[in-house]
Amino acid sequence: MAKLGIKMIKASTLVEVIVAMVVIMVVFVLALGIYTGVLRSSPSFRQQEMRVKTENVLEQSVMERNWEDEVLVSDSIELQKTVAPYEQDTSLLLITVKAVERGKEIGLSRKIVKK
Repeated sequence: MAKLGIKMIKASTLVEVIVAMVVIMVVFVLALGIYTGVLRSSPSFRQQEMRVKTENVLEQSVMERNWEDEVLVSDSIELQKTVAPYEQDTSLLLITVKAVERGKEIGLSRKIVKK
């Protein structure tokens, strides 16, 4: 009979494999925590979109010299524009545009302009 040459292969023990898996899991949990923290701290696309819309209404009002209060509706969002005198100076106006969706403010822009 022929002898089979069986070589002993070095392998990891079950304990070593479990420890390695735990270390990898801890690294993934930490990375996921950092990732969600970054996502929460950055402004959402919706908020940025509303900021652009409110600033466009402000710029259009200044260009047209429209100093009247208005409520504009874009999609399901109300853009509420208010014009008020700025503090003690009667030659200045404070224009405020709020983006409101279902009663919740999601964007706000303000600008001080000369009459």
